[in-house]
Amino acid sequence: MLNMKRALGLLFIIAISGCSKDDKPEPIVDVFKREPVTKPVSPSFPGEVSGMADSYSRPGFIWMLQDGGTPAELLTLSYNGEQGPTLKVTGAENQDWEDMAISNGPESGKKYIYIGDIGDNNRLHDFYYIYRLQEPAEGELQTAVPDKFSFVYDDGQKHDADAFLVDGATNNILIFTKEQPTLIFQLSYPYNSASINIAVKTGQLPQPMITGAAISPDGNEILLRTYTSLYYWKRQQGQSILAALVQPAREITITSEPQGESVGFKADNTGFFTFSEKAGLPLQLNLYYYPRN
Repeated sequence: MLNMKRALGLLFIIAISGCSKDDKPEPIVDVFKREPVTKPVSPSFPGEVSGMADSYSRPGFIWMLQDGGTPAELLTLSYNGEQGPTLKVTGAENQDWEDMAISNGPESGKKYIYIGDIGDNNRLHDFYYIYRLQEPAEGELQTAVPDKFSFVYDDGQKHDADAFLVDGATNNILIFTKEQPTLIFQLSYPYNSASINIAVKTGQLPQPMITGAAISPDGNEILLRTYTSLYYWKRQQGQSILAALVQPAREITITSEPQGESVGFKADNTGFFTFSEKAGLPLQLNLYYYPRN
């Protein structure tokens, strides 16, 4: 599964390298700094990270997950690039975890971790899953059994997806397929843990091969990334995420990564992080942080 994923990623990079710069939106330089703060990560840190979210309960650490074929657990990485404790997700299975988010949930005032078991490189899975659990307190090494929501797509098709967002205002989940064009499906809240949920197609994007997604803590900014690019949308007051994404994307210049799949806003909303897989190569992984201007 992982070798196929790497191959597809490298082919995509090769394919788009010949595209004209005129096909891309204009870079923006007034929101975030172009040069990131770079923190090298130990070579012993696992190299299959596919999703990230900054922690609220463990300040200074970022939650990370790995994709299919790895344990059902969450890694932690400090802002300085140092590995922290690993959290076992009790009763969960990593079919193909691809992205994660921290957002609101059923209890007001609490933060919840959402895990997207949404990858399907070979279109083999009959069902896809979202796990939801309250963000564990500092020091916990194992979670309670999370809520598990099974879903299928309303078009009857199987889709490979690497990215999703949780709308903190509505708790709706938007899933972005890793296709061309990118299809957007919505799981509307409340989700049902006792039956199969239906993800409804609600739109599409011209940007292909979305590998990661993030929404700012205040809900006003959206980031979607590919292996080579990062796109930015500003959300107006009262505007839905879907309405915001109809607007033309603006591109943010970021440092090249071997297989960039992860992006996440800092919990205090002062910037964002990116991270990469090793893509099977003997590369030095770095945690990149892009502060606001």
